[in-house]
Amino acid sequence: MEDSSEASGAAPSRPKIPYGRVAYPAIGYKMGSRQMVTTVMSPVTYVGTVGERENWDPLQGTGTNRKEDKNHRQAIAKYIEETEDYVLNSVLVYYRPDEAKFVADDAEAPISMGTLYVQPGAKAKVGDGGHRTSAYGDVIEAHRHGDEVLERLQANGQPVIVVLDDDQARRAQDFTDLQQNAKPLNASIAQSMDRRQAINKILLEDVLKDGQVPVFEGGKRVEFLTDSPGKLSPKLTGFKTLRYATGTLLVGTGARSSRTWDEAVAVEIATTGHDDALQRMIDFWTGFGMLPDVASALSVPSGVVKLRETTWLTSANVLYALAAAVREVTHGANLTIKEAMEAAANIDFTRAGSTFHGTLVEPAQYNGGNLVAKAKTLTGRDAWEGAAENLAAKIRRN
Repeated sequence: MEDSSEASGAAPSRPKIPYGRVAYPAIGYKMGSRQMVTTVMSPVTYVGTVGERENWDPLQGTGTNRKEDKNHRQAIAKYIEETEDYVLNSVLVYYRPDEAKFVADDAEAPISMGTLYVQPGAKAKVGDGGHRTSAYGDVIEAHRHGDEVLERLQANGQPVIVVLDDDQARRAQDFTDLQQNAKPLNASIAQSMDRRQAINKILLEDVLKDGQVPVFEGGKRVEFLTDSPGKLSPKLTGFKTLRYATGTLLVGTGARSSRTWDEAVAVEIATTGHDDALQRMIDFWTGFGMLPDVASALSVPSGVVKLRETTWLTSANVLYALAAAVREVTHGANLTIKEAMEAAANIDFTRAGSTFHGTLVEPAQYNGGNLVAKAKTLTGRDAWEGAAENLAAKIRRN
């Protein structure tokens, strides 16, 4: 006897879902043997679906998150709160198979639209995205009485990847794998992409692309893909170094962390104005290009390679020191940046010289004409700040 449902063309029966389950439109797929589901919730809804943050406990085999970094959490919250067009990656959460079930629209398709049904009151465990989740919660709590920030978050979406798995060991392994397979951008790439920071935008648009500083040849002499140019590279410096030296020229050495440095530079540009900050950048880097060793290197093929071999002028620490020295001798004084850089032209920046002995260079040691210890290059903030003091004294004398 023919099945009446098939004869009438009726859809096959769907799995029975317990009454009261919360339904979310979703896409289901597999990664290996596990059911994965991707859905989107408003940040406000999402925060209400997750449980308390769980730090990793290797003895109990529970939790998947690293120790909370309060500064990182606060930075994300500030970003969400202040940036209308923010962007955050998906978060990864886990439900036990008895807490949630995915029903595909096409049960035979390996990837299918469908519905995620979640048990009322079930709290997802955050596998990756704990700081983002906490930051969302902080912003929502701060604006819970309602305003434009809360309205924006209620109207926005947060992608969520749900894994239906209650194996704690696999959850922990997932977290490890995600961290190991993620490759963060190097600083030069990340900073050159970030146009919200005024210093980055001015350097890229006005100093480099606009060609106002000949030494950089419209940006061709700056390395963006790595933080430091290679030994045989024709480029003078990486964008990371260019940016930090420029910021140091503007604000000096008072800021002792990346965050306070960023804030100090932003405030300086905002208070003195774009044009004033730009002119100081142009004067400093134009003066750098006019230093005898640099000017000579740019006038011949492979000159920058020789410059790197014979002088310290492509060293990040020396550029920081020179910028700090020029800031020191010009800030609140009658000396201009142009005049300071003209005076710096008389300083010996060669590796054979002794200008940086005791600060950035520990000279070779001899005993009775015999070499006891080779010359050693010193790095770090204390080293280049010490070099800056020496350079400032030489600039004043010159």
